[in-house]
Amino acid sequence: MDLYLLQQVINALSYGSILALLAIGYTMIYGILGLINFAHGEIFMIGAFCAYLLITFVGSPFILGIAAAVGGAMLIGLFIERFIYRPCLNRNAEVLTVFIASFGASLGFRNLMTMIYGDGRRAFPIPPQLDQILVTESGLFINTKDIWIFGVTLILLIAVSCFIKFSRLGVAMRAVAYNANAARLVGVNSRVIVTLAFAIGSALAGVSAVAYGTSFGILNPSMGYLAGLNGFIAAVLGGIGNVPGAAIAGFIIGLGEVLFVGLLPPSWSAIRPTFVWILLFIILFIKPSGLFRPNIRIE
Repeated sequence: MDLYLLQQVINALSYGSILALLAIGYTMIYGILGLINFAHGEIFMIGAFCAYLLITFVGSPFILGIAAAVGGAMLIGLFIERFIYRPCLNRNAEVLTVFIASFGASLGFRNLMTMIYGDGRRAFPIPPQLDQILVTESGLFINTKDIWIFGVTLILLIAVSCFIKFSRLGVAMRAVAYNANAARLVGVNSRVIVTLAFAIGSALAGVSAVAYGTSFGILNPSMGYLAGLNGFIAAVLGGIGNVPGAAIAGFIIGLGEVLFVGLLPPSWSAIRPTFVWILLFIILFIKPSGLFRPNIRIE
């Protein structure tokens, strides 16, 4: 039983990494604007398709596929910021208006991709070196793609955390997240900060999309819905604006979902998504601000 449990924990690291990268993007945008980017899951989905198209039809190396996913996701993220969020913010639109606009963008991109590619599943190209299984002396099975996904996530988490904590732009981002008016009075250009948050969050979504395709081996235009929803829940649980907290919450949700399926009877697998909502309600009931201190001003 101990070996089986450890095997499930190892398996959960891959899925937790995917949610961690998505949660970081959510928490950066939500922490600064105080608004939910409901199209973040579609940014994630389009990034996966950019990598898929370049590798499958152009025959590019896997590393260029990652670059295409990051570039495509950033392009869509900046498009959403420029043509969806900025006009709303410039007009001091109500929160509900921005909510409807971002939700409409989400539906629009998803339906557009469905019209172009259909809603069927497609096989994501996985390089042979990432599709090997290592067997330890104790009998644990470790897939090389899981090692790659977890390693890349850890590196990006450290890089983004250091950027936000020590760089001037990072300090400006935290200042805007905590008090946008005060930050503006000391010379911080909030428009640049918002654009930067969208760019970084979207780039991380692109990496997460490749990790998802590599881990599950499939992609389709609806893939961003559930993954994006879980990523947002992880951002809330980790404390809005808290990058390490969002990542840790992503791993907690990933671990919980895998153990939910691995330890309970197969008939319970259908209610796996419900587990995430139950976990959200329990944690927020105990600690409404999330597991870690949020990097926003609480009125």
